[in-house]
Amino acid sequence: MITTAGEFKQDLLRIYNAINKKIFNVGVKQQKVDFVGNKIVIVSTNSRVPVLKLLDANHPLSTRQLDHLLFQVFKQEIKQVLKEQFQLNIVTILKDYDAETELSGTIIFLERDIECYLNEPSELR
Repeated sequence: MITTAGEFKQDLLRIYNAINKKIFNVGVKQQKVDFVGNKIVIVSTNSRVPVLKLLDANHPLSTRQLDHLLFQVFKQEIKQVLKEQFQLNIVTILKDYDAETELSGTIIFLERDIECYLNEPSELR
């Protein structure tokens, strides 16, 4: 159940970090979440996976493809958790990562504005 916007943001950041740890074996360095209408925007700084960092210089196309595959797994995981824990109606999730700056952006598009979820009991969703 979603209570306040602040508590929901903290829950989202905990979930986001836990999934990063599960998939990439390391948590995020920094992260911030904002709500914009029907979007949840998460910007984070993530250490590059060491093996991908090693391969980046000589095999950039291969590491970019591996990044893409890992993002797909990440998006599936976070979508499932958010649906189960908060009954969010998710339209789609976009995710990208810049290996050079180690910045990542994730946008979660919801069916309705986030305010609707904050003000509505979960059994009515």
